[in-house]
Amino acid sequence: MNATFTKAVRYQVEAVCATPLRTCGADGDTELVLRNWQGIPMIQGSSLAGAMRGWLMKTHGNALAERLFGSQEQTGRLMVSDAMFQKDAKMVTRPRLRIDSATGSAAAGGKFDVAHISTGERFDFSLTWLGEEDAASETTAVEQMLSAMQRGEIRLGAQKSNGFGHVSLSVKKRAFDLREEKDREAWLEDSEDGAPVELPDLKNGREVTFTVVGHTDSVLVKGPAAEQEGDGSFVRNIQEADRPVIPGSSIKGVIRARASMIARWKGVPDSAMDDIFGRGSEEEDNGIAGKVQFEDCVMSADETRKITRIRINRFTGGVIRQGLFREEPVCSKVHLRITAPADCTMGCGLLVYALRDLGLNLANLGSGDAVGRGRISVESIQVEAPDGETVGITFDEDRNCTVTDPSGLIAGWLRELEVRG
Repeated sequence: MNATFTKAVRYQVEAVCATPLRTCGADGDTELVLRNWQGIPMIQGSSLAGAMRGWLMKTHGNALAERLFGSQEQTGRLMVSDAMFQKDAKMVTRPRLRIDSATGSAAAGGKFDVAHISTGERFDFSLTWLGEEDAASETTAVEQMLSAMQRGEIRLGAQKSNGFGHVSLSVKKRAFDLREEKDREAWLEDSEDGAPVELPDLKNGREVTFTVVGHTDSVLVKGPAAEQEGDGSFVRNIQEADRPVIPGSSIKGVIRARASMIARWKGVPDSAMDDIFGRGSEEEDNGIAGKVQFEDCVMSADETRKITRIRINRFTGGVIRQGLFREEPVCSKVHLRITAPADCTMGCGLLVYALRDLGLNLANLGSGDAVGRGRISVESIQVEAPDGETVGITFDEDRNCTVTDPSGLIAGWLRELEVRG
């Protein structure tokens, strides 16, 4: 009887959450993260394999993906373990709000909380390739998948379009020739004495990156609960890893609302907007994943100030009893990062218009826009194409904007939007 494999390559991966990571079960409870029977947070190996397989199919085709991950006709050569966090991994809850696309306001009963694993938490998993002969193309593909995960092209867990699921990796590799006695012994002992491996440098061949740079004097995205302070309540900004943030979901909501308004002017159908930005589940399906990804904006915690306010009784015009509360808006530099597939030309055109309007102060981030909060003084919007070409928009102190587009990249997107709209 012949051995099913004589060669093996094992990759031991230590990962750190570079952004929040949402790992959830099939029950759809948004206030819990997936845990094993011991209560340890985890990502199922099937979820890891699905994320990597999807990227591999897009970049290398079905044949290689089926050899590594299997199909109904054949068993795959790559085994993917569950990813396990430390037992005390920090779980954080953020408030969210479902928006009624028809009215642009909050949907009835649309307020809910979402739990996730905090930025900076660590987890481990392994990938094991098995075969009968050396297959450099397959192990090279495994290392390319890990590199894509490191770059953020492969995201893990849920809420990917809201900036979740980006991890940084440290990888060790050990090759086994099971015809050699010492390698057989190491394999049976489940040895983890691999050598560090440098992942290949992948070129950005599929994504357009939008980077917005500026500053804000007063932005507030309210956290999940008010804290008691003295004779009133205290509301602070949402925090991630002890730093205030503007969540990617909040940025997405503002940009989508502005883009939707522009799309209506241009005659773009709602179905196209759902394809670009995604939508939640409906009776006939489980929803549509958005193509555009919005990162959290991490801000400086050094420039905050507490502002005392009072709640007014709308009927009497007087102060509501025990209505004193304090807020902590943030003054900080702003760095927004948004990515979109290079072939999503209509989406890129809408992003150019919506981000321009953000720079013109026609849209605000966070809460309190009625009292002047959330305005972003945008200095520049830089757009990097997959081939490395950079174009963009700059703003002067009077909010006049100048477009630098020598290759016509932005102009091409806007023409496409006019034609298809």
